[in-house]
Amino acid sequence: MMYRRIAAIAVLASGMVASATAGAATTPEGKITPMQQAIDQGAAIFKSDRFGSTRTWIPDMAFHSKPVTCDSCHSNGGKTVGVMPTGAKIPSLIGTAADFPRYNAKAHEVFTLQRQLVHCIRAGIGGAAPAYNSPAMVDLEVYLISLSRHATMGRNVK
Repeated sequence: MMYRRIAAIAVLASGMVASATAGAATTPEGKITPMQQAIDQGAAIFKSDRFGSTRTWIPDMAFHSKPVTCDSCHSNGGKTVGVMPTGAKIPSLIGTAADFPRYNAKAHEVFTLQRQLVHCIRAGIGGAAPAYNSPAMVDLEVYLISLSRHATMGRNVK
């Protein structure tokens, strides 16, 4: 039963990637597609939203502190290797959406991409995550999925 649920989530996620990649950036009339708009809004949230947090950190070679956002650790919109405030390096987020859903050994539960986002926002940023399936959460999820355009979905579903 659980396997079917996880497999269904993987199929849904792969459909979202197909939708994210199928929707060209503009329509024939030159208008931005709804999918590209969601990707762009997700990228903006990723870069600058503090989710109500007041945490700050001082990056290397900086003269003053900066607010903590997703982009604080996941550099360049998550497209390059990032660095946590502790100095630990973290991999880019390219292809990450393809790893969800996945089993979280600490929580002893299966995490979806949205659930992982909630965890990162609460624990890493110290903020209040958007509600599941809210426009902001969907935009964040679509943005991360867009970074996984050519990755095989459901790699962790076995």
